[in-house]
Amino acid sequence: MSGALLNEHETMLNVGLGAEVLAAFTAAFWRVTERPEETVTMWHIATVFPLVFHGASRRAISKRRSRSVLRSILSRDPDNDIAQNEAIFSLNQRMRAMHPRTMRSLNCAIAWGLLGIEDGAIRALSASRNGSSAGEAGEIIDAARKLGTWAGKLTSFEYLTVLGVEFRR
Repeated sequence: MSGALLNEHETMLNVGLGAEVLAAFTAAFWRVTERPEETVTMWHIATVFPLVFHGASRRAISKRRSRSVLRSILSRDPDNDIAQNEAIFSLNQRMRAMHPRTMRSLNCAIAWGLLGIEDGAIRALSASRNGSSAGEAGEIIDAARKLGTWAGKLTSFEYLTVLGVEFRR
């Protein structure tokens, strides 16, 4: 494996980074003062890794302002030769593939006191650092924060519909 590919693979498997990502998403969600829904659901959690660990999706998120809305990542960027939403089309497949990593990181986040579950709601227990981390890890955490803010402004149904999440058995 090349060095860059190995680093990307190691980043994806890092449960500590994953726990921090989930905590950053959840803390940003709860910071939205006028949320249409009160809770972060497992459906929210399932979408985080496939969006922030995937390079094209993360770039689409990172290029938008926090004051934007989630739908902005679906709009075509004239400076790119492909539509931003092409990265979203394979979200369901990536959600299934990343489910084990998501669950391992969620378990660690709970065990380490970053997240907790109260009455079925996932809550941030410790203050997520607002400062930026360095390098790719920082970009991933920043994208998770932005995604959490956008998710907090929508109902779960709106959030999952915008992302095109399919509900299948």
